[in-house]
Amino acid sequence: MTDIKQLLTAFERFAYGNSLHTAFTDLLDWMLLPFKMHDSTEAHSAALDTYRKHKKVNELVELVKMVGDLSEGFRDPLGELYMQAISNGHNGQYFTPEPICDMMATISVGNPTDGQTVADCACGSGRMLLSAAKINRHLKLYGADLDITCCKMALVNMLLNSLQGEIAHMNSLTNDFYRGYKVSTTLVNGYHYPCYIEFTEAEQSLIWLKPVKDTAPKFDKPFEPVSAKTPINGVQGSLF
Repeated sequence: MTDIKQLLTAFERFAYGNSLHTAFTDLLDWMLLPFKMHDSTEAHSAALDTYRKHKKVNELVELVKMVGDLSEGFRDPLGELYMQAISNGHNGQYFTPEPICDMMATISVGNPTDGQTVADCACGSGRMLLSAAKINRHLKLYGADLDITCCKMALVNMLLNSLQGEIAHMNSLTNDFYRGYKVSTTLVNGYHYPCYIEFTEAEQSLIWLKPVKDTAPKFDKPFEPVSAKTPINGVQGSLF
């Protein structure tokens, strides 16, 4: 059975000659390549050909297989690899332990029905969404994060588990939107194949907060202040 130490060793072998951070972002991009929805079969085949031509394709395939094995049961090996090899707590990037995520999901989600919406406005690698999927994998899962690397980790985790929803690269506090990924499945030769569509228009996102229409009251005549009928003769008090 593959464990995180084996994954770390395989990743270091894949990263040889590059910085660990560059190798990790490269790994995420190549993992996402086969899942991207294309306009035609030819475009999808071309993407797979590009994948096969990776200069370290053997190491890449080994890594993808390990991540897939370790992802069984809605686990997050990519987040663990990121914390141990890349972030080391930089900018506070220690993800919530999976048992805590499971507890929080149980408390907040409860007993959801199929298609119910679950959102995490600072999703990191998507652990809270994975914990919600443990309760019901047929939920609509939505995550947002300011770090694009975290968004791609969450996206990979959604795809590896055939979950549906959206991951948005955005600032949840200021509502600044940069990029989004709609995650779903498509029927290919009788199988439901996980895929995603990338977009940059904020209006297409279901996470981005759309502007509220002007609901200010309209007055027919100018406002006239009302004076008190009885004069108020008060004396200012003292706190001391």
